[in-house]
Amino acid sequence: MCLAFFIFVPIFIYLFYNRQLIIMGRGDKKTKKGKIAQGSFGKSRPAKPKKAAAKKSA
Repeated sequence: MCLAFFIFVPIFIYLFYNRQLIIMGRGDKKTKKGKIAQGSFGKSRPAKPKKAAAKKSA
């Protein structure tokens, strides 16, 4: 067997069982779906610009 098999497979199994390996979807912070699930904003999900405060008439 290849040496890479003995290196990468245990790492993959460790990360999979510790829930550290999230490739894409709701748990991925870098995707739009993940940002919606987290309620955060960024490059893939920009926040709507805040409207200017209403001017007070004197």
